[in-house]
Amino acid sequence: MKLFNWKKVVDEREQMEMFRVEHYVCWLAFWTLLIAIFWQIIYMRASFLQVAGEWIVFMIMAFGIVIGDLKGGHYEYYSRPGWKSYLLYSFVAAIVAMGIVALKGMKEGYYQSFSDAVAPILILGGNTFVITLVVLAAAGSFVKCRRKKLESEYEEEDGEE
Repeated sequence: MKLFNWKKVVDEREQMEMFRVEHYVCWLAFWTLLIAIFWQIIYMRASFLQVAGEWIVFMIMAFGIVIGDLKGGHYEYYSRPGWKSYLLYSFVAAIVAMGIVALKGMKEGYYQSFSDAVAPILILGGNTFVITLVVLAAAGSFVKCRRKKLESEYEEEDGEE
């Protein structure tokens, strides 16, 4: 039983325009929330416990988007699943992680000299690169399999008609 039995009053064009607005607002909220979390941690010296609420909301959004995209057989708007994109995105993730840790470390005074910072930052970058590469390769393989399954389901439906 439905809680509300409302009749839709928008046509398909209006609905697509509304989806586009919702899409942009969702991504704007996603990225500004991530920036706000890092801003609080780096510049305002907030502990993780102080930003835990924002982090939980951010992770719900991130996992929801990833699960929805994987279920639909979608990878990304501007590239296809493949080693070129896996390597590029892994490299970008490693550089971003290294930059954030270097910035926080310099701001907090964790490193006495440049040589104190090199090893931990490079280790973090390497670990980030490998983990991101493995996750993207697994997601890409899943998307390829999911697309084949969805295509075969659509072909079966077309054959029945």
